[in-house]
Parts: sequence; structure tokens; C-alpha cells
Amino acid sequence: MPKFILITVLITLVSCGSDDENLSTKMNQTAHYDISGQIFVTNNTTKDNDVNDINTIGQSNNTIYTAQAIPNPVILGGYVNQPGAGAQGQFYQIGDVNDYFAVDLQKGQTIILSVANQNLLGNDLDLGLYQLNDDGASNIIDASVGYGNTEMLIVPADGHYFIQVQAFLGFSNYVLSIGQNVNVTGMSHNSGSVRLSSNFAIDEAIIKWNSQNLQQVQSLAANFNMQTEGFDVSRPMRFKLNLNQTSALTTQSTGLTASNNHFKDSNQNLKYQTLIALKNLQKRKEISQAYPNYYFNALRVPNDNLYRYQWNLAQMNLPQAWDMTIGDSAVIVAVIDTGVLLDHPDLWHNIVPGYDFIDNILISLDGDGRDSNPNDPGDQVAGGSSFHGTHVAGIIAASGDNNEGIAGVSWRTKIMPLRVLGKGGLGTAYDTEQAIRFAAGLANDSQTLPAQKADIINLSLGGPDIYPAIQELITEIYNTGIMIVSAAGNEDVDTPFYPASLDGVISVSAVDINKQRAYYSNFGATIDVAAPGGDISSPDINGDGMPDGILSTLGNEINNGRGKQIIEFTYYNYEGTSMAVPHIAGVMALMKAVNPDLTAHDFNAMLINGQLTEDIGAIGRDDEFGHGLINAAKAVIAASESIGNIISQPMPQLVVTPRALNFGLDRTNALLTIGNGGGGQLSIEKIENNSGGFLSIEGNELGSYIVQVNRSNLNMGTYTATITIVSNANTVEIPVILQVGDPNITGDAGLHYILLIDAETTETVQETYIDINAGAYSFDFGKVATGEYIIVAGNDFNNDGFICDIGEACGAYLILADPTSITIPSNKPIEANFYTSFNLNFLSIAKTNISRHGFARLSKNSKEVIRYKP
Repeated sequence: MPKFILITVLITLVSCGSDDENLSTKMNQTAHYDISGQIFVTNNTTKDNDVNDINTIGQSNNTIYTAQAIPNPVILGGYVNQPGAGAQGQFYQIGDVNDYFAVDLQKGQTIILSVANQNLLGNDLDLGLYQLNDDGASNIIDASVGYGNTEMLIVPADGHYFIQVQAFLGFSNYVLSIGQNVNVTGMSHNSGSVRLSSNFAIDEAIIKWNSQNLQQVQSLAANFNMQTEGFDVSRPMRFKLNLNQTSALTTQSTGLTASNNHFKDSNQNLKYQTLIALKNLQKRKEISQAYPNYYFNALRVPNDNLYRYQWNLAQMNLPQAWDMTIGDSAVIVAVIDTGVLLDHPDLWHNIVPGYDFIDNILISLDGDGRDSNPNDPGDQVAGGSSFHGTHVAGIIAASGDNNEGIAGVSWRTKIMPLRVLGKGGLGTAYDTEQAIRFAAGLANDSQTLPAQKADIINLSLGGPDIYPAIQELITEIYNTGIMIVSAAGNEDVDTPFYPASLDGVISVSAVDINKQRAYYSNFGATIDVAAPGGDISSPDINGDGMPDGILSTLGNEINNGRGKQIIEFTYYNYEGTSMAVPHIAGVMALMKAVNPDLTAHDFNAMLINGQLTEDIGAIGRDDEFGHGLINAAKAVIAASESIGNIISQPMPQLVVTPRALNFGLDRTNALLTIGNGGGGQLSIEKIENNSGGFLSIEGNELGSYIVQVNRSNLNMGTYTATITIVSNANTVEIPVILQVGDPNITGDAGLHYILLIDAETTETVQETYIDINAGAYSFDFGKVATGEYIIVAGNDFNNDGFICDIGEACGAYLILADPTSITIPSNKPIEANFYTSFNLNFLSIAKTNISRHGFARLSKNSKEVIRYKP
């Protein structure tokens, strides 16, 4: 999470004279500064009541009859382990094998279990769904018993259910999310989920062997009484398991039936035994893959299994633009950033040669100065490297329709990675200038030029100061036609931020899922355009069970267990104007694909004329959104028509955002935006809902509508409804979900450790820990020495001495994707408040997950750590 070049941001500091002996002895005792603030959590967030952290006060949820009640939708963090597995803590010896949760669910909702430590030394978590029958027995409704990083179920009918998270083997943090199925794309089997309800052949397995030793393979098959029509170790083959003749493949110490849970019939039981056999086969070193033999229907499963979470793409009418173009490999976007993970499976097809321009070997982290390798080795920010440039590159050009992860804005566009940010996310304006020169095909300190210069330059970085010579360079490049786009900054201020505020640079502010200015986004007279930047602090506005950030490609630094540090490929939610910028760069690339002669001047003229945007906020240009929110479909049409191509007037198309609404426990109103995603005239003929009266909708024709909820006549429980909007072109249905319960209930992300971290050394210098009180965690640090710091907060559910591991809540001041540097002493008071949340980290299907550590605590038993009681 980088501190971008030349940034200096100040925070609230109150001079004091505290002599508290519990404060860290590591601090400079002559300094007399306090830092205080609050950390907030949304009310759809909750935590497992029994985790391994020794500082928590737990409550058992280990059986279906002691199940923990949870809201719906929800994002929940937790921990389970087999006895003797994991770190020392509350449950190391006795184990915490099962967590049960009671919840009202609606038909079609998705339940997703994200496993943090999948397959590390044999870790394996499973997901079960149950209901109680009239005599109190628990019946298995469905289960996901794969061996990957994600388990998923779809709720078959409305009702009261019990969800089980089980440590089948080993230990792991996890995130459990329940949400609406907001579009038809769903998740593919590539997630690793193997569901009991899926349609597959009983007593059969499709097996691919690791071993090429035919005699060894035949011996193993004979031991388990597995039969096939001839052996061919070079390809996957179907095997008959003969489960009725042997128990060796279905023996397990735990499982769905270990807690006296019952199958509805013998067929369901046999299906479960088949899946357990496959799970046990998958653990064999001789076997590479062991999967069910699925029955196929005439139904297309979407390739990009995480596209369902990319609300940001629909917000800017990208699907309509993709009908016209998905980009062109002749178009190059230079990403000037931390470098890019060149081998990420969702990016490597779209990478062209770049360069590493970091001259200072103290921050380069790759052993030398400038070189031709722009791969991101990590920036070693506290808590794990940000891989910021990889996230930016994925938004622009992650491969679409490739059975992997997400879809970028422009699938075929090429990325030129140029590395300028190194250790701690720091870089210099001079190195950045050299990278800009290289991208533009101009003389630079590398003494090299690219084979083909970039068409677009993406700068998701910046600071409050810059030297004048860079303006001269930008003007020169603008006059050559190259488009440059940059971030407005994340400080929620209206002061200029560079290079975004330079003439010739498109300055981008960020909007959230409701098309409102994101709480962190800078604004002012230099803003040109707005794009999705996300808001992880929002309470899951569309109810899909995921934070409303921007999901894109990323990496994790991990230890392979043999002392070697490696990087795994993942997908993660960030928020920030850094994420808004690549949306614009991607749209520029789509425009360049249909009009290769498009110049920076052309783009600027179209933007001013309103040809590229949806006008949100004040009519005309304003200081929050510039000329409006980027509209990819309008932009592609404008680019094509600018060279005389006659575009047949597209048919009108009703588009509504968000695509679903979640009112949770306490929200009373929400915003829907209704627009025309095509051409021609669109008129609204009818808006209705089937709520029976608890929903009301106010608005006229195209534009913003207020949806309100009246809970006064509703009993406690979970309610769903559908808003149907009928136009002269098409009909759109918006699913709605809400709860009725105690209005005083607030979110709870579990006990939090708050760390004060030296921004230069990335070492933790002070720590407190506290439970939540009225929806917030209050903290105070005293006797803070002169220097620069960041503040980070999160859980230590697995009790390993690190917060913010995968599967644990995490937050940072001001935003986690870009923690604000705190300078002491300060002359500008700002309240140090921020948000924390559980966030899902999706692994690439091409890699195996191994757990990484987050931010290091001072000590699990240190007397220097303060316990705050709410």
C-alpha cells in the first residue's frame, strides 16, 4: 500500500504530558504528542464468536444447537482448527473443528467461504448447509467439500438455515459471505468449490496422474479397488471407485455426518461419499487432479469467475462498449508505478517490454539500480507489499474470457510496465520523469527507447509538489498526441495534486457504487473526469457479500515453508483515485482501438463537449466530477464517429445501477440511477415492486430515484423483494434485501489491535487492543516521537502475532490501499478516523495458496501493550 511520490500528509496531534508507564519504551521519551481516533465498522460485518486469539472472550458455536445468529447479507471473519493444528492459542490443544451459524436465507442467495490457508500443510475447510426437521434432527441440504481456496453454495429455497464451517484438516482463518446473486454470471467450478447439489456421476472420478510410472499407478488403483478401461497416465481418465466394496477412500475423522447430521436419502449419501473419496484421492502425491464426472446441460458458464463482483464495469456502461470493441493489441498503455507481476495469469498475455527506472539501490529492492526488468519484487510496506502497479494494470487490461479471475476494461490492450516506486512505495519525481520520457519515445537516462511508444500513460501516483520542468515535458508529450491520465489524490481536499493538476494531464476523481464522490477523493477546479474508485467502508450497498471496492489482480508475498520467499497470484479489493485512473486509461484504449489516430487533444475536446461522460452532480462541469462520470459506450461511439465511421444508432437500453440493493438492519433509503445505455429515446413505462408495501420509490424518467423502506409493519426476520423497471426498450429487475431486528445492533469485526508503525523502518512502535463499543474502536497513542508513521488496525484470529492476515479484518488511516503518512510534529489538525472490514482475497486458479503474515504486533505478551475497555 504505497505512499506515493512526494506525499506529505498531516494528522491530528495534540500536545500532552502523559507519563503512562505502559507505553512502549521504544518511543522517544522527550516527545510529548498524542494521536487518537476512532475506527468504524459497517453493521453487515460480524465475527466468529470463538477464535484462537488469547485476548478474546469466546462463546461456543460448535454445534447446530449452539449456533451463532448472524445477519443477512453479511461478511464474517473466523477461524477453525483441528486439535494440535495452527498457532498456540485458545484452541490449539482441544481444537475448534466446527463453527455453526443460524440465519434466515432467501432462494438464490450465494454463500461463499474464502479459505485463507488452503492446502498449507494439509489444511482443508468445508462448507455445509442444514435445516432442522420437526423432531429436531439436522438434515443436510447441501455442502461444498472441495479442496481449493473457495467453497460456494446457492440457497435452494427461502427458510431458516444453519451454516457449518468445518476444519476437515488442519487450520485456517476464513471469510464467510452471504449475498444476493446480483447477476447471472455466477461462479465457475474453477473456484475449487465441489458441491453436493451438483449433478455428477455417483461412484466415479476423473483422475489425472502426477506419476508417469504405470506400475505404480496400477498398484495404487488396485489398493483402492478402482477400475478403468485401460491405463493411460498421459491424460485424465474415468475411474469406477467401487465405494460399496471398500471404505479406504471414505474414512475420515471429521465430516458433515460427524455431528449427527443426516442425509435426506441414500442417493445424497452416495454423492457425499463420492466427494469424500475424491478429496482423499486429491491428497495423494501420485494424483494431480481428482474431480467429479459432471453431467452437462446446455448452459454457458461464464469464463471470468470473479466478474460478478465487478460492479464498476457496469457502472460505466462497459458491456455496451464491448459489443463494439474489446480493444486492440496495437494499443499500448504505460503503467508507471511499482512495476507489474509479469507472470500473473490474468496479465502475462498483455505485457510488452518495459523498464525499471529506480536509480537508488536503497529503495530498488531488486539488487541494482536501473535495469530492463520491470517485474515488481514487492515494495516491503508494513503488512506486505502492495503490488499496486499490478492492481492498476489488471483494471486496464486483465484478459477477458480466459477462465481466470476478472475482466479488464480493454481485454486486448497491451501494458508497458515502468517501475518508479520501490521500498515503502516511495519514488522520486525525477525517476518518474524518466519513465514518462521512455513511454513517449523520448531521450531518457536508460539510454534506450521502446520498440513502440505508448499511446496512453497511466500515473496512479503523485504528491502536493512538483518541479516546473515536468510541465514542459507534459506539454511536449501532449502535443505529440499521447494521452496522460493521473490520480487526483486521496486526501479529501481541494488543493492541487501533481502531476494530475498539470496542463495536458487528465485529472481523475473517484466515485463509489452510488455514483457519489468517494469519501477520500480530492476535488477542485483541476478535476477533469470521474471514474469508479470504490468504497470499502460502505455497507455492501448491492448486497453481494463483498466490500464495494475495486477488484483486480494482485500478489501475496509468502514463505514456502523452506525459507524461500515467493509470490502467489491473487485478486483483491482496493479503493482510491489510483483505481479510478486506470478505468479512464482503459476507455482511452478502447477509443484508440476504433480510431487509431485519436490524440490527447481529440480526447480533451470530446470530454469538454460532453461526448464521453454521464453528467452527474451539478449540471455541466463541477469541481467534484469534472465533466462527469466516464461512459465507455458513449466514448467508443464518439471515437468511431470522429473519423467518419457511420455508427448505426444503437437501440435504447435501460441500465440501472447498482444492480441490487441491500438495506441491512438500519438503512432506510438507497439511491438507484436509471439511464440509457444505448441510443435513441428511452422512456420509463412502469416501475413497480412486489414488497407488499414496505418499499416506496420516488423519481421521474431518467436519473436518480430514492428507494425507501418502511419496517414499521414487519416482524423480525429477513425480507426480499424485486423492483421491476419497464421501459420502451427492455425490463430490468433489481433484487432487494433487508432485515428487521434490533436497530441498536452494530457491526462487530472482533477484537482489534491498533498499531503505530514507523513509516521508514516499517516496524511497529506502539500497540493497543480493544473491543468494539457502539460500532467503533477508540484508540490513543501517547509520547509519540518526531518522525513519520502510519496507523493500521486489525484482528489476530489465529494468534500468530500478526494482524491483517488473510481472513482477518484490517484497516488503515486514511485508506488501506494508500495509508496516509503521519508527520510529527504537526501543524494541521485532522481527526484520525477510518474504517476496518473483512476483505476476501481470491487466489488465481493457477497457484496454490500459502498463508502470508500481515502487520507484526509488538508482542503477544508484552507489558507495553495497552488493553482498552469500551
